[in-house]
Amino acid sequence: MESINTLKGYDKVSDQENQIHHHHTPLPKPSSRKTLIATVSVVSLLLILAVVALTAGVFTHPPPHHPSISSASLKSVCAVTRYPETCFSSLSSSLNESDSKLNPESILELSLRVAVKNLSNLSISFRSINDMPEDAAVGDCVKLYTDALSQLNDSITEIEREKKKGGNWLTKEVVGDVKTWISAAMTDGETCSDGIEEMGTIVGNEIKKEMEMANQMMSISLAIVSQMKKLLLILH
Repeated sequence: MESINTLKGYDKVSDQENQIHHHHTPLPKPSSRKTLIATVSVVSLLLILAVVALTAGVFTHPPPHHPSISSASLKSVCAVTRYPETCFSSLSSSLNESDSKLNPESILELSLRVAVKNLSNLSISFRSINDMPEDAAVGDCVKLYTDALSQLNDSITEIEREKKKGGNWLTKEVVGDVKTWISAAMTDGETCSDGIEEMGTIVGNEIKKEMEMANQMMSISLAIVSQMKKLLLILH
């Protein structure tokens, strides 16, 4: 009982002290302060981990640019050409978001556009070395590749015009015209190569590589349009 009374007396003294010092703001208890610090630390750690996780996700799992079905279609089409590896690498690197659904017709158009780009670059390269009037082979190549470029652009123009009509735009007549224009463009390229070889003209390794790539891309386009009926049966 004495101990209980002592505790009660202690409570009274504490109450009196609180009444005397009621105007002072009590300091937070040490345990409360530790709890607050611990809570802030945990929240900060969670935020840091969340940022790290999001950052890692962005860099380790980038969204695919093109569905796998497009790659499969592209490989199937490139398989009918003489240069399947060149076909796949050149065309796949030229795809954009609008090419997410590939079919033989769209791949044909894409191959023609890549061939046009290669021919344009090659024509510029030949013009850059066409500064010697006595070197007739280079001047001939400038004209030949300009004509080849025109033939491929005619192919693209006709395809776009027929597509606007709707329906089955890739008719036998369109295929025939495109094959004729691509063949004529390839003949221009071969004539340029033959002329350079006969004249012993030195054009440099870079231009030779451009010529080879341009000729391969024209061959790829010709193979695709020539095998279009077969490709439509396989992929549709």
